[in-house]
Amino acid sequence: MKDSLIIQHAATQLVKIPLKRPFVTRLHTVTAINAVKLKVTLANGMVGVGAATPNPVVTGDNLTSMKAILDEVIIPQMIGESLTHVEPLENKLQACIVGNPGAKAAFDIAVYDLLCQVYQVTLNHLLGGSKQSMATDYTISIGDRDQMVAEARALVEKGFSALKIKIGNAPVAEDVATVTAIAHAVGPQISLRLDVNQAWSYKQAQRGLAQLAADGLNIAFVEQPLPADQLHELALLRQESDLPIMLDESVFSPADALRAVSAHAADYVNIKLMKAGGIYQATRINQICEAAGVPCMVGCMIEAPESIAAAVAFANAHTNVRFIDLDSIYMIDESVDLGAVKRVGTHLWHT
Repeated sequence: MKDSLIIQHAATQLVKIPLKRPFVTRLHTVTAINAVKLKVTLANGMVGVGAATPNPVVTGDNLTSMKAILDEVIIPQMIGESLTHVEPLENKLQACIVGNPGAKAAFDIAVYDLLCQVYQVTLNHLLGGSKQSMATDYTISIGDRDQMVAEARALVEKGFSALKIKIGNAPVAEDVATVTAIAHAVGPQISLRLDVNQAWSYKQAQRGLAQLAADGLNIAFVEQPLPADQLHELALLRQESDLPIMLDESVFSPADALRAVSAHAADYVNIKLMKAGGIYQATRINQICEAAGVPCMVGCMIEAPESIAAAVAFANAHTNVRFIDLDSIYMIDESVDLGAVKRVGTHLWHT
């Protein structure tokens, strides 16, 4: 009997969606959502959709390399594989090339889209279905202090109850002053999440965390204050700090997660599908963290609606996911017609 769930065809296309304004972090400036969209077709005619966004300074890829890896490496090796054997399929996907987690994530998301169609369930329920909704924060990119304060006020007026603040480009004292100004502008009821993107040295982090804690602000965590490979120093910093430490760039893979929790270097871990290589690997990361008593956040790059929808479903599926930072859908230029994106494959996306 012919296997109707064999992958028969796959094709990529480039997507570009302009943002309302440039998004600035310590590592880069982004003016548009640039993504590779992937459609995977089964022998039975079902079509699954995935997407991925490259990031040269985080995942080490760009649009050209990501599309080439999908077209020339991943797709040829995955044609003929069957969704009746998901674990071998996913293991082959991860092994077919070193690195390139974003390209792998695009294919993985399309596979899960197909699985949802096969089993006629939403991705949230396929993965666990622990929650029905979560509130995302909105990220304030690096800029002039007055500009960042004004943006914070505007976002709170729009209904956001948590703000993520990018810092790390200025001296520590200036970063602390910016965070304090935003906190005073929005009030103590608004939760602040700080992201240093590896910018501080150990001594700078000691000073910055102590000053922020002394100010008594409503800070949920400080993300990646030190370089990614400094797990020993992060563990020491965590012991000294009154503020929780979240790891992001330190954790790409399940092996990274195991190293981080074994080193006691994290209060929280930020899982991103583009870093992990997709939903399958992200699930393993979350399981390792949960076993170690470390809750997670699900974050994103500046991504296309298809991959954000998958991340939303993944976050809602798991009890151990306590925070989400999935705001890029709100950053899209309002003049762009997305065709009223309410359903992407089988991933329900609520605007």
